[in-house]
Amino acid sequence: MGKKTKYDKLGVMGKREADMRMAKDYGIDVSKYGNQGRPGANYTGKKSYDDLKKDVAKAASNDYDVRRSLEAASLSGNEKAQKIGNISNASEAYAATRFMEKTHKNRMGNGGAYDGANDQGGVTNYWVNKDRDKLKDSMSAKDQQKAAKSAVDDEPYQESEELSNARQTVEEYDNKDFNIFNRGNATGAIDAGDGDTQRQNAASTFLEKYKLDVKAKANFQPTL
Repeated sequence: MGKKTKYDKLGVMGKREADMRMAKDYGIDVSKYGNQGRPGANYTGKKSYDDLKKDVAKAASNDYDVRRSLEAASLSGNEKAQKIGNISNASEAYAATRFMEKTHKNRMGNGGAYDGANDQGGVTNYWVNKDRDKLKDSMSAKDQQKAAKSAVDDEPYQESEELSNARQTVEEYDNKDFNIFNRGNATGAIDAGDGDTQRQNAASTFLEKYKLDVKAKANFQPTL
């Protein structure tokens, strides 16, 4: 026989009380279930108490905040959340509920009762932030730069016609046979006379335009 859980140690009445409380928390109408310990009550056509426990477990498992909190807490390294894992029975539902309540009270320092969607959402945000902080801490500065760059690289870069013309002009200028008069239709070309100085100025103009366009497309920021 496996090790008893805290739910198992509650005893018959303790379990029943816990199940009733969880049913209320997860919006389950307990009046639809029989065998509630009320002598003389008519339970014809109602679900059994075992059905109630199954439905409580299902409701806890499907609850977004509970599921997301356990996931984020597990990723952040919390052993209790890792131990709970997926919720498949009333005992695990109870452990998950207690985990949420203790996070709210002990970790977040809230003195009031753990009650309502706002408290659940607060616990979820707490563990999501813990998970993100751990991820950031595990990444070196270089890794973080790569991650930021990959987000930009996900979108294919389309070079503008203006930039293409400017880059081609600069590349042709490196060729000794380049003649600026053959580029009269290039965007930004100037009417130049004879002489290397004017050809160099023209090439320099295109080069600077190319650099500025690249910086704008890549969203480069100055280093402080």
